[in-house]
Amino acid sequence: MKFEEIYERGYSYKESFFYGDMLEDSKLYEFPEGVFLLGKTSEDMELLWGVNNLEDLRSSIEKIKKENPDIKFIFRYGNSLNEVIEKEKIINQWGYKGKEIYVGYSCTLDNITCQEDSSSIEYLKREDINEFLIFDRYLFDSLNITKNQLTTRLDDDHHIILVYKKNKKIIGSIIIELYGRNNINCFIRNVGVSEVERGKGFGKRLILSGLKEAKKKGALKAMLWVGYDNIIARNLYEKIGFVLDESEAEVIFQV
Repeated sequence: MKFEEIYERGYSYKESFFYGDMLEDSKLYEFPEGVFLLGKTSEDMELLWGVNNLEDLRSSIEKIKKENPDIKFIFRYGNSLNEVIEKEKIINQWGYKGKEIYVGYSCTLDNITCQEDSSSIEYLKREDINEFLIFDRYLFDSLNITKNQLTTRLDDDHHIILVYKKNKKIIGSIIIELYGRNNINCFIRNVGVSEVERGKGFGKRLILSGLKEAKKKGALKAMLWVGYDNIIARNLYEKIGFVLDESEAEVIFQV
């Protein structure tokens, strides 16, 4: 069965999380309770799922764990912010602790301008791929981009990958994905600055430079995810012009 067909089946259930590009070598599970796909959507093994109620998700995860005792994987729950907060409490009782709640922010790009110094910001070069991957894993503890994904995205017109360099070393990065008809929308996948360089405006410059490049490619609206408790980052996004969308939230659980 093709991935598109599996995703479509997953979406048909009352409760589901079928998002992200699943890499090859994934495994499909079809139970009476629902449909499940275990594989890599990033460096992490992830379980995508579709069920009619959460109790079916719980019992199915137990079945999949028994079949794969040596595999650690994550699964996510997404809904409105209030719903995610409520369901996180329920799933915590199963023995799976949520890593962090992420919330959605969006903005239109009409009034976004880049007046910051962007002279140290450049598109990622192939010779810097390995350094970028190490930096990405330093910044983020889950959903890290793979080398194959990164190499592929350097070759297409739907991704913008910028790095901020200081003394020829990467100290900041941003990945933006363009989607929709004529690239009308863009999604900030990852943005971050090394810990010792934070608070100096580098993150703002990266975001504004990335959005400027997205506008050149036709983007009119931007969206991103950020940790609900990451007040510093949320304040930065709001100063740039992003607005909290409480209808978009998700939480990651480790199995």
